[in-house]
Amino acid sequence: MKKNILYLLILPVLAAAAGCSEAPGQPGAPAQWESEPSVQVVAQQLPTYIVVDGRVTAKNQVEIATRMMAHITAIPVEVGDRVQKGAVLVRLGTEDIEANRASARAAVEAASLAAAEARRHAARMDTLLAVDAVPSVQRDQARLQLAAAESQLVMAESGLRSVETAAGYSTIVAPFSGAVVSRFADPGDMAAPGMPLLVIQDETARKGRIAIPATSREHVAAKTLIGVSAAGLESIVAQVKSVSAGVDPMTGTVEAIVDLPSTWAPGTTLTAQVPVGTREGIAVPESSVVRRGQLTGVRVTGEDGPAIRWVRLGRRVTGPEMDTPHVEILSGLVAGEEIVL
Repeated sequence: MKKNILYLLILPVLAAAAGCSEAPGQPGAPAQWESEPSVQVVAQQLPTYIVVDGRVTAKNQVEIATRMMAHITAIPVEVGDRVQKGAVLVRLGTEDIEANRASARAAVEAASLAAAEARRHAARMDTLLAVDAVPSVQRDQARLQLAAAESQLVMAESGLRSVETAAGYSTIVAPFSGAVVSRFADPGDMAAPGMPLLVIQDETARKGRIAIPATSREHVAAKTLIGVSAAGLESIVAQVKSVSAGVDPMTGTVEAIVDLPSTWAPGTTLTAQVPVGTREGIAVPESSVVRRGQLTGVRVTGEDGPAIRWVRLGRRVTGPEMDTPHVEILSGLVAGEEIVL
């Protein structure tokens, strides 16, 4: 009796297990890897590069100088300070300017009085000549004196404007918002025209200046895409903004300008990959690369699902038909195989 009860308990369990199993040859639920996006590897024309050097610079950088000779009374900024457009950078002594202003104003006042008197005298001569009280030669002399007096007034007023303009040079303000990167003078120093006092640069934009051999000039133009990298910074793909028309006779290179992120510090040395042709090769999306320490691979699909295959990577490649960053595969993968993205 106990054996019969035991058999009855086991049979329902076996029946339930059999009901949960799939009959051979019947389709079951799809494997998880089958729903992952994949792409077939194809051979394509990849750009070939030359590697050149460049340097990061601020998009806007200016040397602050004065147009007058005077003693510096104040420089309220230090290297590293951030300044806003219109902020005072340098103040110059105005003692000489005030003396010149007083002299110029006095000259204007004297010339104005002389011109007024010459006008009255010329008017009297006109009245007297109308009644034949004076000869015409005296009237003509009065007219000449009036013209000379008015010329003297114009000259005096011009001198006063020059002094007022020079007074405006006594306070030097920031032409744009940025940071002070160099300082060459201190209060008490003598400032002279053209002598740099400070250097400020814009912090919102950077550009790269890249020296390209003149022999490769025909491969680079505005809107050409090039890879740019620098030590400690993430590599990017930058677009060429302009290329100089002339060749530097000392280096035999032309200069290309690219825009860079504002986080790249001016003065940083950069490396650029400039496309100069094409060759056949294989490239896969950079996001599909699997990294395990020093090893790099891709997930290749097969009958039993995707499996990691270790490959040797080449350079990062770009192109108008590549909407995402790609990397070249030098070995370990052939055209026609399918990889998981």
